[in-house]
Amino acid sequence: MSLKEKLQKVLFAIKKMPAVKKRFFALISAFIVLNIVFIILLFSVRHRSVLCLEEYGSNLTSRLYALNAPAKKAFVKEYETADFKFNEEQKAIFFKIYNDFETVALTVRLEAVDSDFSEDSKFQFGYLTSEDFSSKGNLKENFLYNSRRILVQGKMSQASKSLDLSFALQKNDDIKKIIPEGFFVSASDCKLRILAACVVPAVLGYDCSSEVPFYGFACNGGIVQPGSKSFDFSGASMIFPVANSTKNTMPEFVVKLSEDPSLKASKERSVRAEIILGGEKFYVNNVALASEVRIPSAAMKAPFSRMDASNNSECLSGVLMRSTYLASPQVLVPIKTDPGLIVKYKSSAWRTLDYEIFEWDRFSKILFFDTRNYDVQDKFFRRMAFFVEKQGFKGRLLSNEELEGKHGYNAHDYSADSMAEFFNKASDLGFVLNYEEELLKLILIKNGLFEEDGEHVRSLGGGIVSISQESAEWLRTTLLAHEGWHTIFFRDEEFRNFVSAVYYTMDADSRQFLTDYFKSQPSLGYDVNDEYLMHNEFMAYIMQQKLSDVGNYFVHLAERGSVMRATPVLAAYIRETKGRAFEDAALAMNDYVYDKYGIICGNIALVAR
Repeated sequence: MSLKEKLQKVLFAIKKMPAVKKRFFALISAFIVLNIVFIILLFSVRHRSVLCLEEYGSNLTSRLYALNAPAKKAFVKEYETADFKFNEEQKAIFFKIYNDFETVALTVRLEAVDSDFSEDSKFQFGYLTSEDFSSKGNLKENFLYNSRRILVQGKMSQASKSLDLSFALQKNDDIKKIIPEGFFVSASDCKLRILAACVVPAVLGYDCSSEVPFYGFACNGGIVQPGSKSFDFSGASMIFPVANSTKNTMPEFVVKLSEDPSLKASKERSVRAEIILGGEKFYVNNVALASEVRIPSAAMKAPFSRMDASNNSECLSGVLMRSTYLASPQVLVPIKTDPGLIVKYKSSAWRTLDYEIFEWDRFSKILFFDTRNYDVQDKFFRRMAFFVEKQGFKGRLLSNEELEGKHGYNAHDYSADSMAEFFNKASDLGFVLNYEEELLKLILIKNGLFEEDGEHVRSLGGGIVSISQESAEWLRTTLLAHEGWHTIFFRDEEFRNFVSAVYYTMDADSRQFLTDYFKSQPSLGYDVNDEYLMHNEFMAYIMQQKLSDVGNYFVHLAERGSVMRATPVLAAYIRETKGRAFEDAALAMNDYVYDKYGIICGNIALVAR
């Protein structure tokens, strides 16, 4: 008898049953089916943890596979270990994050259940690898005591009930080879709840600026030391690029500053935190209007080493190292940094031979160009200098032949508005610009100073500064301050109005002396009829040096032979008054910028070395 015939016979028998028997048979059948479903469901969820794995930048989550009871509850008691295993889809998240960001780490959030800890209240966090499993796929007993195991570990702190721990994987051309099989968290003399687990780009260091402190470690692990202002970054070379190029960019340090008002600097009191990294000292001004500063690791002699904070270390709430993701065939995106690190930034660490671009870490769309020499700088900016500022040439696009033998400036500054006029005029006339000028236009679009508007560009604000390696270091420092003040002028209408008020209320003879000085120097060639330009230069020439040097600087100008010949009476007046009118103007503008930005005459930076 065939299977079909047997089924037909059973159905026929059921059809012949009395109604009571049919109902009883249906109940028995339903009970059997429900039991089978329950057994299947029980089997499928018996290893599911309450903890989900999250993916950085995504709302997607997936349940982790629990290898034991603590992992299932995501809760560990004294001397327990919660062991979790990744499935193939979860391993693929590690692969994706690494491909997108060139680094990858697992971050977990731990919460102490008890508020009181003893000296023995400790935790351990680490990865499970294939070596931790038997040939049958079972987790080996006593795997935790493998002498080669690398861990993130530490003591729970009375200062914080929760903390985030991040553990990076080593960089590898074939990242699939080192993606872990899972991870574990163990507790000693405390109870911990594992609140979250997320696959993220790697970040090393510590950050205690938020309610939940963060500690991030390289693949060589480390020890959490609550309250310490030191951190070992020696393992960072195994995570991040160790040289800059168009293919790789070194990481940056983000120094978090305390928000405690009692630790902030004031006009009466300077507060500088001292950081020692690889034997090199850096000083960070903790001003009221700054919450962090950025320091490119390429600016340091030995960035992948131990960091210690000494004087005023309480001003630091965190020091993090993270990737900048700036690699590209063309160098279009700037390195964000404090201006105090640009002058001594070694050209050997540049991403190109001819130039490097930086962006002021406190102000978006303020770009600093450093060029290999004056010739490279001229290719970028000389034609623009004549178009924007030079007396007798403003508004004209000079050909290469007309530019031959003409001097632009040893340093440059231009607003986004004036640069947009330059490029739009070239577009209207069909004027052929050189390669560097077209590259500049592309950089300005890429960084949001311009947006494209058909064949034109529209200014979105901001400005640029350029200095050259060909200038002496002392001159580069002065020029960077001078040009940097111009960018504040570009971006801040209130500051422009304040400068204008100071300009018109200062001693008229001193103001006329400065105008005569501008006229007497052929290398400058400023259009003295341009009120905006005159206010801008008046401010920058005063604020490029520290307050104590302002009067002497203008006396020195009044002692130049070319100036004394051009304006003998006013030059004598400046020498006689010792430049006091310029000192008074400097005091007024210095108070304004300190109150608004925490910076002072002669120094636009918060970081020194």
